[in-house]
Amino acid sequence: MALYHRFIFQFAIAVFSLTVFAQSGIVTPDRVYGLDPLLFNGRIYAFFPPEGTGGAQFLSERFDTQGSVTLRGVTYTDLNLNYDIYNQQVVLKYKNTLGSVSLIEISAAWLESFDLGGRHFVLMAGNDTTNNIFQVLGNGPLKILFSRRKELRLDTRTSYRNHIFVDTPREMFVNKAESRVKFSNNRGFCAVFGTAQQELIRKYMRKHKIKVKKASDSLMTDLINYCNSLNGL
Repeated sequence: MALYHRFIFQFAIAVFSLTVFAQSGIVTPDRVYGLDPLLFNGRIYAFFPPEGTGGAQFLSERFDTQGSVTLRGVTYTDLNLNYDIYNQQVVLKYKNTLGSVSLIEISAAWLESFDLGGRHFVLMAGNDTTNNIFQVLGNGPLKILFSRRKELRLDTRTSYRNHIFVDTPREMFVNKAESRVKFSNNRGFCAVFGTAQQELIRKYMRKHKIKVKKASDSLMTDLINYCNSLNGL
């Protein structure tokens, strides 16, 4: 009888513990096993485009295993990241403690910057005072910023019932000191700088056949780094 009573007591304790665990809205297996709450703090990513949609909302076709993200001064590397341009969200793919693949949105409240596919992005205030994601080019005090957007449109090439993600022209800025100056062509880019610098920059752009609307990231990086070398003029 003593053995029977002890079994009943232990069984009751186990049932009570499981009940408390199941009823708690904040205790999950991931948290019990110690995943970093600073990184794994976002909402579940649950955006699903309409069936038959062409293209993708993401920057990369696949999640990059070499991505990194900085949250509140802490940098996490070797992550499976992607950038949802359409929704302006950074998405983390990982395996939870149960072995299932999960997608979560990196918390925008804590996000400072991230690197993906060899590109560096930062979160900073846009012209409307809300925080926006910008790609950053340049190694000196002058930076070039790109703001990327995608639109979901009807795909008229196949059927009016299908949709397709379309890249819109990137918005371009020169970030200098605490100001951000928008430009859309070569003339507008040169106008950002002082008179003594403008002719030198025009010559550089002609020599390297740079058209800012279509120039590659590497060409634009070289251009702004050259401008940084003239910063004392």
